[in-house]
Amino acid sequence: MKLKITWLILISIAAFLALSTIQGYLIYNTYTLKRKAFIEDTRSRILNIDYNQELDSIINNWDEELKNQIADYKNHRSTNQEILYRLQQKADTLNKDYYRIYQKELKDKKLGYSVNYKKNIESIVIFGEENDTLFPQKQVQTFKMFGNDFPNEKANSVSVSRTFSQYDYLDQTEDKITTKHYNIELKFKDMMQIVDEKSIVLNQMLGLLVGSVFLFLVMLGLFYYSLKSLITQKKISTIKTDFINNITHELKTPLATLGIAIKSLKNEHILKHPEALTNSLQIIDRQNERIQKLIDQVMNSSLEAGHLQLNRQPINTFAYLNRVVEDFKLSQTKEELTIITSFQKETPSLFIDEFYFTTALFNFLDNAVKYNEADIRIHMTTKQIEDYFFIEISDNGLGIPKPAQKQIFEKFYRVSQGNLHTHQGLGLGLYYSKQIIIAHEGSLEVQSDIRKGSKFIIQIPFAL
Repeated sequence: MKLKITWLILISIAAFLALSTIQGYLIYNTYTLKRKAFIEDTRSRILNIDYNQELDSIINNWDEELKNQIADYKNHRSTNQEILYRLQQKADTLNKDYYRIYQKELKDKKLGYSVNYKKNIESIVIFGEENDTLFPQKQVQTFKMFGNDFPNEKANSVSVSRTFSQYDYLDQTEDKITTKHYNIELKFKDMMQIVDEKSIVLNQMLGLLVGSVFLFLVMLGLFYYSLKSLITQKKISTIKTDFINNITHELKTPLATLGIAIKSLKNEHILKHPEALTNSLQIIDRQNERIQKLIDQVMNSSLEAGHLQLNRQPINTFAYLNRVVEDFKLSQTKEELTIITSFQKETPSLFIDEFYFTTALFNFLDNAVKYNEADIRIHMTTKQIEDYFFIEISDNGLGIPKPAQKQIFEKFYRVSQGNLHTHQGLGLGLYYSKQIIIAHEGSLEVQSDIRKGSKFIIQIPFAL
């Protein structure tokens, strides 16, 4: 059953992650499509700005400079690097007017957001007797002609254009002046950068994003609630089973004692001795009362110290503890069990609820037997320090790991290290025992080492 629940949880988590991944993928695809549509809409709205007559006249001005520079270059009066430098200077001079006009045209488009724009030269190639590529060069790979300056990798293409023109120039060679022709090809690439492009697209998707996040949170909440309910139901089922087993065990102890006492009444030797007969009847009476109170405990489910209704009476400590040990021995069937006692005879009376306190002591003794191997030895001693009475119960059992010693008194906690997990139980025994001791205004301490046994130290005040 546990394996099925584990697999069900793993499959549910995998399904939830798969659905989340698909939802994320769909949102990303939607963002990509909206971004492309947004960029395309912006591109189409600013595409015809470049056909403005004022802008054309500025570009023609730059073309004249290009013709003059190529004439010098053909007559070997300048290098291609010098040409590019002068062309850049000319472009920078014209750019102020170009940018102003372009921004005015852009404003008239009423886009509602800011756009940076630039015109790049991709290549300048001269065709003649020999083809000559002025640009690009190894030293110079980019050439911004007009507009803003921003990285190409953060830009989007607006348009790519190519012009092919024929020009004349005066060639001066060996004191001869002749007119020659050349063809020139210019490739331009207009680029734009939409300011806060991502924010604008996401804002357009705001409704979708809010809806997706809401649905994701609802799905996450339902998934968490379902898993929590599943785990809780499994835990409740386990607790219910363990609780029944634990109560069955608690009832078996006094029933076993009752069985032994009843069998002893069939013994003629017991019947002929009034003291032995009285002792057996007292055992039967105590165990019957214990069974009744165990049933009441199950019915009332009073496990908190503040809920325990104690009927505290003064008792003879020495006689009471010996009686507890004898009753416990009668309930055990293991021959290898040895209980060594060292009780102080002269001690003040304890002011306790005998039933509840006996239940606590039985829990400690029962654990000492349960979590032990062969040759079980339990030491039970008492001592008096000022106004407090101490009961120490130590064993030679499996011991309790150090990290678990702070948790063993918690409700439903069970040590699961070593062989301890093989024993049945609800994890209420030590918790309940501590609640009983706290209800008696006492305290409880544990000392233990693995394979060296455990010692429980009970401290309660004497009757005033």
